[in-house]
Amino acid sequence: TVHRQVKYLNNVVEADHGKLKQLIRPVRGFKTMKTAYATIKGFEVMRALRKGQANHFNLSNDILGEARIVERAFGVGPGAIAEAITLLEKRASSSMA
Repeated sequence: TVHRQVKYLNNVVEADHGKLKQLIRPVRGFKTMKTAYATIKGFEVMRALRKGQANHFNLSNDILGEARIVERAFGVGPGAIAEAITLLEKRASSSMA
């Protein structure tokens, strides 16, 4: 095997942490642990959705299913984001008609 000189590339898990660190670097300086936790959790949820790691939790395979995953991750009231998306879609369709 060949040892890679680039940081984080030897270990898949560490490579994943490296990408997270790249996202966090511009927003460093969290004031509280609560904001740091919520921000990092948001990054992780969005990355999981993008990488397809949350597909088995997304039963409807659409934007509302993804919104429900985010709602569950952050403990937002049931359907709050999904309802907002539905309202926006209704407004968009009524303005087009």
